[in-house]
Amino acid sequence: MAREEITTMRTHKFGLGVLVLLTSCGTLGRGGGLMGATCSGDLGGTAGAQKVEAFIAAANSFATASAELQTGMLNACRQIGRELAIPDSELGAGDSPDALRAACTRVSNQLRADLTEIRASGGVRVELVTVAPHCEISVDAYGRCAGECDASYTPGSAEVTCEGGEMRGGCSAQCTGHCAVEVSGACNGVCEGTCAGSSNSGGECNGTCQGRCVARATGSCGGECRGGCSVAFTAPSCTGRVTPPRVNADCRAACDARLSAQASCTPGRAELTITGNVGTNLQEKVAHVQAALRGGFSQMLLLRRRAERAATSGARVVTAARELPNAIGAVGAQVTACAGVAASGLVGAVASVDVSVSVSVQVSGSVSAN
Repeated sequence: MAREEITTMRTHKFGLGVLVLLTSCGTLGRGGGLMGATCSGDLGGTAGAQKVEAFIAAANSFATASAELQTGMLNACRQIGRELAIPDSELGAGDSPDALRAACTRVSNQLRADLTEIRASGGVRVELVTVAPHCEISVDAYGRCAGECDASYTPGSAEVTCEGGEMRGGCSAQCTGHCAVEVSGACNGVCEGTCAGSSNSGGECNGTCQGRCVARATGSCGGECRGGCSVAFTAPSCTGRVTPPRVNADCRAACDARLSAQASCTPGRAELTITGNVGTNLQEKVAHVQAALRGGFSQMLLLRRRAERAATSGARVVTAARELPNAIGAVGAQVTACAGVAASGLVGAVASVDVSVSVSVQVSGSVSAN
């Protein structure tokens, strides 16, 4: 039988199996997670079943994260709106994607207008200082995920790399890069926390820091080493994309989506500093904008970072999910149908994440304009 005919039959079986088992396997609900128990247990020990289980775990984690991102973005936009003294009636009703767009568009327009007016005020210098949030993925957790869906991979058997980011963790020897230490006092570096004083454009705290102080490493590091360690890291994490060697592409896509949804993220900070005398007619507006940037907007910066990571990994896993019928080989009807449920749910979850990215870019643009 021709290869094209085999592919067509597998794809047709994939779709038919989904229709037959949708009622028992369920679909990905708004709260994330596969509804029903049919697809949540052990689907068997074959390589194909392992891949499907990995995709279901990715779909569950990703759908939950997409719903949380949408809710978080909506709450952040409404918080910004309240801090700008916008009436609740103008911040959208309900919790739908349309409500999210409406609320974020309203605060985006208000932020842009207020900042334009403040910047146009004579004799005043306006500077926006931001410390970007960051997210980390556990290298050990990624290894366990890869081992579950690719039988040829043994976690810890080979060194992983961190693409587009840096490795972090405990280092019992020489640390190269930066060292982050918990402090409550002076910080000769970037303060990840609360800086009682002023911060320069590089984020360095000219005052006292309550949180993590991040400075260039000069040898051993008593906190978290960021960059390189002369011995193996303890509890390593990666701020970019974890890349284990010799893991098949569909397994890697599933683990990227699953671990991206479970990434640990540290908030950033946004602060509007003004030098000069602000006119009495603008003082209240300045106070509102500063509160909005410190509060809701800083939260949005964190959510944007999470959403952008999720969008990238989600796109990869959706592409891999479309090829899943051909990748899993001959498996039972239940496994085939559960693969379809995972693929269908991922498409909807990625669409939701894309909306979150879009509104966060819109609001961020209104702050950085001019």
